[in-house]
Amino acid sequence: MGVHILEVALLQFIEKGAEGTSMDDIAAAANVSKRTLYARYGSKVGLLIAAIEHGIDNRLTPIVATMGSGSPRQRLIRIARQMLDRSLEPDIIGLERLLLWVQTQNFDGIDSQAVLRINPGLLLIHPLLRDVAGPDKKNSLDLPFLATFIFDALVTAPRQRILARGDLADTREAKDAYLEQALDFLGRALPFLQE
Repeated sequence: MGVHILEVALLQFIEKGAEGTSMDDIAAAANVSKRTLYARYGSKVGLLIAAIEHGIDNRLTPIVATMGSGSPRQRLIRIARQMLDRSLEPDIIGLERLLLWVQTQNFDGIDSQAVLRINPGLLLIHPLLRDVAGPDKKNSLDLPFLATFIFDALVTAPRQRILARGDLADTREAKDAYLEQALDFLGRALPFLQE
């Protein structure tokens, strides 16, 4: 029941915005009472934060599950491709809008900043780097920074080129070519990223 409420609430917040969504809307869409919502989440803001956390976790978990086998380069391409594809979907764009809205608010008693500290690069790429860097590189490289940098190079930058600049096509071929070229470049500095 809790997952259902969070998913329904997230969709309502994405569709109508944080300010345009009421607890009545969510209760009706989730087929629960407003009293249930307040009992579980305390307030609309509490429900919003819980729904955002659920949305992020629910959308990242399947990608984490596919990290599995292959060379580091193959694994990075698989992760980056999935993250890039997902980041271009309307529900993720809506989730991002909610995150930005939360960031501009000053909520008393709610650690909304904890939600905003989620770093997909650390979650998805850092474990892979830790596994493949080897003991000598682990101490000489700032792996958290490198994971975030690689995520930005493979996901954030092409996403911006597709959505904002319009100089990268939103096609499988264009995204695959970009990822291969970016990893070729990164592989010059980090040999473990080469095939």
